[in-house]
Amino acid sequence: MAKGRQTVRLPQAKRKHEDPSEAASKDSPAQKNDANHAFSPRTLRKTLGVALPLLALAAIASPVSQATLAPVYGSIPSSVNHAEAITATMLIGYLWRALLKSTHNWSILPYLALWALWTPLMQVYLFRYSSRLGPVGGPIISGFLSCHTIVIPSAYAAAQALEAFDLQEKLGTVGGVALPALALDLLYFRPLEYVMAHYALPWANTYFHSEFITPVKLQLIIGAVYTLFSPDKPYWLFSLAAPAAFHALLANPHFDSARSIEVLNRDLAPHNWTLLDRAWSNTGYISVLESTDLQYRVLRCDHSLLGGEWLLTPERQQKEGWKVNEPVYAVFEMLEAVRLMEVEPAHAADRDAQALVIGLGIGTAPKALMAHGISTTIVELDLMVHKYAQQYFGLPNTNTVLQDAVTWVESQQASSGSSAKYDYILHDVFTSGAEPLALFTDTFLSNLRSLLTPNGVIALNYAGDLSTPLTARALNTIREVFDGQCRIFRDAPPPENQTNSTAAPEEDFLNLVLFCRNTPGPITFRKPTAKDFLGSKSRAHYLLPRADYEINFPSVGNTTEAVEEFVLKKGKEGQWRKQQEESAIRHWHIMRRVLPAVVWEMW
Repeated sequence: MAKGRQTVRLPQAKRKHEDPSEAASKDSPAQKNDANHAFSPRTLRKTLGVALPLLALAAIASPVSQATLAPVYGSIPSSVNHAEAITATMLIGYLWRALLKSTHNWSILPYLALWALWTPLMQVYLFRYSSRLGPVGGPIISGFLSCHTIVIPSAYAAAQALEAFDLQEKLGTVGGVALPALALDLLYFRPLEYVMAHYALPWANTYFHSEFITPVKLQLIIGAVYTLFSPDKPYWLFSLAAPAAFHALLANPHFDSARSIEVLNRDLAPHNWTLLDRAWSNTGYISVLESTDLQYRVLRCDHSLLGGEWLLTPERQQKEGWKVNEPVYAVFEMLEAVRLMEVEPAHAADRDAQALVIGLGIGTAPKALMAHGISTTIVELDLMVHKYAQQYFGLPNTNTVLQDAVTWVESQQASSGSSAKYDYILHDVFTSGAEPLALFTDTFLSNLRSLLTPNGVIALNYAGDLSTPLTARALNTIREVFDGQCRIFRDAPPPENQTNSTAAPEEDFLNLVLFCRNTPGPITFRKPTAKDFLGSKSRAHYLLPRADYEINFPSVGNTTEAVEEFVLKKGKEGQWRKQQEESAIRHWHIMRRVLPAVVWEMW
């Protein structure tokens, strides 16, 4: 017994008389490991392996949500204040977790996965109220439910994972929450979201189209991946997603499949519309629709129309004497009047002339140029627009450049050995309910002018509101680039309350066609002949610009400084974002009068 007690006491005595410095040196490695345990490689891998993928899923969900809203509200109205709201919701998620840290330790991921899987079904029913909600309230409510309700719990779960680092103990209560939240938002989430929105998804849509990667499919994939990161997998909870999955496969008109097109056309039939084709592409949602009672066909991009044609039916052919399909918009036929402009020396014969078309649409104007025998080059950003223009609107094969017009025109202008000079240029671009301002800067227009022959001429289509400063600036930029050698014509009569053609009405959203020449001289047009009409009855009425539809350029002052102040400069386009948003909202209301709401809501 005594011996046993001695064996207990001897180590105690030894520790009691041990050199403190030796004891400290023995314990220091363990102490260091304890001190660095929160940032050990294993903890780093485990923690960041959860937090970063969760935020990556949210970064993908953000542009996917925007894509699903664009066909119903337009891409510009859907994006208003979206970036600011995303930052706010990220911070809300981190703060929410900080407030619940001491009382709740359960995982939110199973519930987040369930909600993500139900999002497509929720949107189908919510979009039905788009006309009531409007282009302002609609994107706010729909965007919150389809995007921010994904981002907030994702940030919550990421903050929960980061608790392994014990940052609040090291950086303080405020710093431990705010600093990692801001760092991950600004340095990781936002750059990744930007890459996804502007590069990855457009690239995927360009090369895969509707067969593989579409917004609704991505929403379901995101929901499924969230389940993989859930530490708890209550399968009874995940089974609640089964109805949403079956709805997507069998009844969701937005899900890209043969079945969904059947569902869509079934629901559009009572409204006398049918979908012929559709695809997601790099500029948005592209579709071809046909009115079964009025017999006309349109090409759609998100919440705007790129063009359309009245179809040549036997009844129209026999009773009204039609010979060809007729465009639904007069502006496209007015653009063809560029051939009628009188210059000295006169243009080459059509068979020897060269034309350049910036922006395709359904191809009304370029088809006419080619029908006259003019060699025509088309620059179009969207592959699917070009494909559908050929497949459904009879665009012939021609030299087509599928590229951003700004980059292509700049490269052509910079090529000193380039012999590409054009007798005619058509500039016809419109997207997202507003004009792409990069194609109306003085730099782009100057580069475009350099591609004209000395006696070359150009026709430009600008859609906007005459009462806004942005429209005045765009028109003034065109006038200055072409040294004032331009005239402007409306495509429709002015409002009844506008008696003076030089006065801008309070609100007048319309299509304008500007005709400019490369060398000094008056802007005049020869009288068209029957050959110029190409058998079209509407061209006989709309081809030649009408003198009573002409308007004056907006007044910007007489001094050189005043004129230069009202020129749209490259790199300054962002300053006019607010007016583009207002223009897109006005255009949204116009489109809702052109086609029934159900056509926009059902995609």
